[in-house]
Amino acid sequence: MSTSTDSWNPLKLLETLTFFGEIPFVGNVRWLQQMLGATPNPQAPLAINMQPSSSVVLRAQDLSVVEPVRAVLSERGISTRSPLTLMDPALPDAASQRIVNTSAIVWVGTPGDEAHLSAEAEAIAPSAASEEYSLFDFDSTEAALAGEFWGAVDDVVMGGVSASGLSLLPGYARFSGTVSTANSGGFASVRTRNFEPPFNLADWQGLRLALRGDGQRYKVILRNSSNWDSAAYCVSVDTEADQWLSIDLPFSALKPTFRARTQPTAPPLNPSSVCSFQLMLSKFEYDGEKNPHFRPGTFSLDVRSIGVYRRAAAPLLVAIAASSAQATAYTTLLAQSGLAHQVVEMQDTQKLSDDISQILMTPLPHKS
Repeated sequence: MSTSTDSWNPLKLLETLTFFGEIPFVGNVRWLQQMLGATPNPQAPLAINMQPSSSVVLRAQDLSVVEPVRAVLSERGISTRSPLTLMDPALPDAASQRIVNTSAIVWVGTPGDEAHLSAEAEAIAPSAASEEYSLFDFDSTEAALAGEFWGAVDDVVMGGVSASGLSLLPGYARFSGTVSTANSGGFASVRTRNFEPPFNLADWQGLRLALRGDGQRYKVILRNSSNWDSAAYCVSVDTEADQWLSIDLPFSALKPTFRARTQPTAPPLNPSSVCSFQLMLSKFEYDGEKNPHFRPGTFSLDVRSIGVYRRAAAPLLVAIAASSAQATAYTTLLAQSGLAHQVVEMQDTQKLSDDISQILMTPLPHKS
């Protein structure tokens, strides 16, 4: 964590300009840095390669009975998972109330479990289903690489004394430091270098972040331009002290701003060309208004992931009945649920494999 001092630090300013390859009143000199051996700006993946990792969720009254079905599907190359609860725990310390990246839910029946299947169907029906894709996953083997893209942009660029940075911890990154209002300052941030080519997020609806804050209000900022002092598309996010939150930010919610002033005549964010990302703690909200949750001093915002999301249809519910009688009971109760469903009988494993594989051939749909 970087700490501030009582006086402006020109070396900190030089460090910032060197990382991003910027010279005031001149512009971007990243090309010159690369000629001198610096690493190039990062490349965003092609949109066609940004596909969610979908899988089948295996459920049962007793999860020990799912293993034969898992083995059958694994032989067909179908990825499965068996969460302890229907709603996937998307965060370390909080259960998500939605179903994510799920092509189907397969219920493995046992005698007399009809009431449990009915409860499962009731839980699925109102749940929000979505697809997501991680842009920056700080809980992965590539976390160090993702962390290399981020650098501090604090109020030192305008004579302030705040100081911050992004550090990697087990399972997440921490944006932290000290923010000071001395010298007319009052903001700290971390920003990525420009992605070349930029991210094409046109197929997605917004950002999904997994955050744990300190109770303050932060800004999430995207840019369509590679210019250093270009329009910033901002949205404010409130955090709860020491609580992991999964937050969806529709692209339509990001406001065009310039130096914390809204730009009513500016075009909306273009998701098909996102050059950079930024996280900021500022004493200002927009148009001179103060951030109501800002407090000077030390701060901390933990980030598990930054990704994109889009709504998806509720997953198909496939119920494997233990007998013909149970298949009839399953069919009756699922017809009343309003869910898309299929009922198959637990017969020989080869036929079961054929039946389920055929049902799951349809890819996970999504809503625009």
